[in-house]
Amino acid sequence: MEKNTGYGVGLLLTVILIALIVIFILPLSGGLLYTLLINTIVGFIVIFLVNAIFGLGIRYDLLVLIFVAIFGLLAVAILIILNLLGIGRTNRPNRHSRNQN
Repeated sequence: MEKNTGYGVGLLLTVILIALIVIFILPLSGGLLYTLLINTIVGFIVIFLVNAIFGLGIRYDLLVLIFVAIFGLLAVAILIILNLLGIGRTNRPNRHSRNQN
């Protein structure tokens, strides 16, 4: 059985790879930009690990990636809390499972 992960994991890994490349280009001066970049990378890694280990089902869509890229670990904490409260889950009925009476 093959698991379909979609484009979310690939997009997440691409963003992390680009951020790691930028880290090595930036001087290690410890400035604000460097701190924000580290926070973003740690946020991406944490959301991926929390989703993989605990199976929360947080999607890796563009809005989530932008939110984590801007706010880092704070965004991950907010996304986890919202997910545990049931906000953001899609409970749409499957279009193929209509009542056939």
